[in-house]
Amino acid sequence: MRLLAQPVCALAAALLTLSTQACAQEDHVTAQQAREDLDHLYHGLRASAADLYSETPESVFEARYQEMRAGYDAPITPHALYTDFQRFTALARQSHNRMDGLSPGWPAFFSRGGPIFPLRFQVAHGEVIVSAAPQGSAVQPGDRLLALNGEPNPVWLQRLTQHVSADTPALAYSILSQGEFYYVWLEYGVRDNFTVEIEREGVAQTLTLDAIPAESMWELEEIEPGFSLVGREASMLTTTTAYLRPGPFFDVDAETPDQAYAPAAVQRFTGFIDAAFERFIETGATDLILDLRDNPGGDISFSDPVVAWFADEPFRFASDFRVRVSAQTAASIQARIDANPDGDHDVSRDLIELFANTEPGDLVSYDLPYAQPRHGQQFTGNVHVLVNRNSFSNAVTTAALIQDYSFGTIYGETTRDMATTFGAMEYFTLPHSGFRVGYAKAHIIRPNGEQETHPVTPDVSLPAPTVRGADDVMLDALLARLAED
Repeated sequence: MRLLAQPVCALAAALLTLSTQACAQEDHVTAQQAREDLDHLYHGLRASAADLYSETPESVFEARYQEMRAGYDAPITPHALYTDFQRFTALARQSHNRMDGLSPGWPAFFSRGGPIFPLRFQVAHGEVIVSAAPQGSAVQPGDRLLALNGEPNPVWLQRLTQHVSADTPALAYSILSQGEFYYVWLEYGVRDNFTVEIEREGVAQTLTLDAIPAESMWELEEIEPGFSLVGREASMLTTTTAYLRPGPFFDVDAETPDQAYAPAAVQRFTGFIDAAFERFIETGATDLILDLRDNPGGDISFSDPVVAWFADEPFRFASDFRVRVSAQTAASIQARIDANPDGDHDVSRDLIELFANTEPGDLVSYDLPYAQPRHGQQFTGNVHVLVNRNSFSNAVTTAALIQDYSFGTIYGETTRDMATTFGAMEYFTLPHSGFRVGYAKAHIIRPNGEQETHPVTPDVSLPAPTVRGADDVMLDALLARLAED
């Protein structure tokens, strides 16, 4: 069950990948086409999203819809239209309701060399901390950012996060840290310089910083090179403590989204997982650290085989899976089946059959099948799961089911993404612009039955610095705890 078809954590990679693509032509969309696409967008979200108005009243959507429709009285660029539509979709305050991909204006802007915002930052604990800055500039990594272009943090952060689909401000801030350059460009456009107010050692000062060429984003000076959680790893950290970082629950090297979840990709992944556990057991590991930090999520066909190695009863990622019935969702599911006819589509086919016997607009519960513990050899030691602010989507629901079924103990910091959530994304396409719209077709209730949208709260909190340094202090803290037991 794919919870998030394009993980939000992949934004940084997408920003760079787009720089190598052919520049999209900025042909204008006519006013009539813009209005028709807006109609299609709003109708599709109302018909297909599990609960579009759960956080934002219908009256707010209606007012914004009417305002936008009245404003389309002249041709508009795809970039401007995309920006409008993303802001509109983000009103739902649900991370899985969003425009797919990035603005069509970004590749051309990036390939021309920018100029882009010269700082990277992290937002946490009520502060904005500079995590990277141009070498030799008056701003240093570690400085506190107090204002941007004369606007205090609450004002300019709100301006940026209106472009971000997120359930909470904390989740929006986590997404911002994946692509500061992009979101500042979306909101402020092309600028030669930026005015910032920073604080260092209790002293505040206002500075004017020149924008930098896009290719210079790799040359920003960081506090110190931060440790990386990219890729997959299976190793023994001590004679008895195994470490498994499964990486994303999809094939990161796939050329298309469907290939990322294809049977061959699942088989390669499970081969890695099975070999890792067999080695851990042979080595005599009594404790397993399962690292889901910085994991963008993916599909249960990848995550369930991991859990099956240590589960002691049948399990599933949701106690209830409530799906909105719509023609858009039926078409999206059928297209996925057609694109990969040899894939595992049991759930998809069940949903198609369920839809055939249900009225459009109904919210119906689908009885999710249980995954089974692994037959034969299993890992019977203690399981310790690490999560952080950059654990997303299926990584979060995997941590939640491990917590709710008491398969292991959760450590780290509270996730920004949600365990009980609106998810299971599908897509429809707007007729004139060709934009793909992603939406959450289901209300997913975590295994413990929690109805309110809520993240995963660790059983044991561990230190999580706002800005990552060279030392993995969270993992070190967990290893120290295990050494004391």
